[in-house]
Amino acid sequence: MFKKLHKLFNSRILWVSVLLFLEIALIVVFAYSIVGSFMSLLNLEEWQVWLILLALLYVVSFVIVVYIVNSHAKPPYKITWLVVVAIFPFLGAFLYLLFGNKKITYRQKRRVKPIFDLLSSNHVDRAISQKLGQENPDAIRIAEYIANASGADLYKNSRVTYYPSGEAVFPVMLEELKKAKSFIFIEYFIISPGTFWDSILKILVEKVKSGVDVRLIYDDVGSAGYVPLGYAKKLNALGIKTIVFHKFKPLLDVKINNRDHRKIMVIDGKVGFSGGINLADEYINKYSRFGYWKDNAIRIEGEAVYGLTTLFLTQWLILNNVDLSQINFSNNDYLKYFPSNIGVNDVGYVQPYGDLPYNEESVGERVYLNLIARANKYIYITTPYLIIDDEIINALTNAAKQGIDVRIITPHIPDKKITFRITRSHYRNLLKNGVKIYEYKPGFIHMKMFVVDDIFATVGTINLDYRSLYLHLENATFMYRTNCILDMKNDFLDSVRQSIEFTYESYKKYAAPRRFLWAFLRLFAPLL
Repeated sequence: MFKKLHKLFNSRILWVSVLLFLEIALIVVFAYSIVGSFMSLLNLEEWQVWLILLALLYVVSFVIVVYIVNSHAKPPYKITWLVVVAIFPFLGAFLYLLFGNKKITYRQKRRVKPIFDLLSSNHVDRAISQKLGQENPDAIRIAEYIANASGADLYKNSRVTYYPSGEAVFPVMLEELKKAKSFIFIEYFIISPGTFWDSILKILVEKVKSGVDVRLIYDDVGSAGYVPLGYAKKLNALGIKTIVFHKFKPLLDVKINNRDHRKIMVIDGKVGFSGGINLADEYINKYSRFGYWKDNAIRIEGEAVYGLTTLFLTQWLILNNVDLSQINFSNNDYLKYFPSNIGVNDVGYVQPYGDLPYNEESVGERVYLNLIARANKYIYITTPYLIIDDEIINALTNAAKQGIDVRIITPHIPDKKITFRITRSHYRNLLKNGVKIYEYKPGFIHMKMFVVDDIFATVGTINLDYRSLYLHLENATFMYRTNCILDMKNDFLDSVRQSIEFTYESYKKYAAPRRFLWAFLRLFAPLL
């Protein structure tokens, strides 16, 4: 208990949150002082001033309501914010502008797309898409959607290796990092001192001394409970070029709700890693918080690594406010990060892609829906959270009604109890319509993976919840007929054997006394 209290009171997130609350309180006090000023200036009674202000607040709230209704957000997301604004007219509108409005600014749009396009348009074989189109019309439709929606390119001449746990990929990461000769790019939601990160850090320091260009991006909120204040300065002093994504400050900021949830590691442009794991010891089961931590990762070799390199460099250049005029391919400023002649002989197609919260395109969700729509035999899904809207529920139940084997694995041991309850509240309609749901009994399953018909798969960082689908920066990899897809399928089936299955009848008995609570919690699910 003492340890927990000590950790709580030393938490930067706690104290920044307290300061944010005080900042809001000061705004309220300031607003109250304005009332007094109006009373003196206009010679009005206090109740008259409050009436005027109340009218103004309702006008502002009405404008926000109109904006929310006409936005391109999902209906549940709109409904949640409409309820918040209705209950707290001014505060709700203020919170929506601060946390709920994810529309990209003109400045952001002007910077993101040109940088990504410039980086990704210099090393792609356009004939690959034509070849895939001849092989499988469904596959090329998914790939073309990803290309058009996110700018991500399709690659062949690549190999993907699947790792069914963090501890399986950990030594492989270390070995590949030791081989680095030119550069190492790392972008993760969480880094945390311990066996995993300390082992990587030791190698990074050695590589910096040998002249390797080492760059790191980590999310401030994701890592705040693990790394000390000023950690980035320490890393920079070691020669590791480090950027903290969206620093969590005691200042009201519209970007505070958008986090960098990506997991990307690129070594010399020849080898890349991604998947569900963060760089912390719980992801390799060095210590246990919620039972066994079941996660996964992939290693990409060959030309598809370009996709991960492009995602990282785009983020790096944006965060560094690099002017487009500084990006010059003619004198090899950036071509060195995309080495030639690194293709490997393997079957299949690979397409790493990213998803940004700043535009109106939910790429991760659309890829999931496209995979569901093209299934003929089975759809196997793993996700730590199942907080989905009617569109995904209807797609899954429609597939199950067609006789497609639809299975979902979620955790049996929760990391967040409220989120766990909301996840279970979504089981009812799925089970009723033939979807099979399992809970991973040994612990917490953190994998975000779709496997379809032995030929399609995607794996990455995108959870089936509102934060991942609409608010965070995410990444994943789409695959068609790569050799590792059967490894992913076998890992899924092995996880099923270790899981508890919910039937519709057993679920009804379990859910009956909790139905009202779950219904209430689901109202605010998009905010979690």
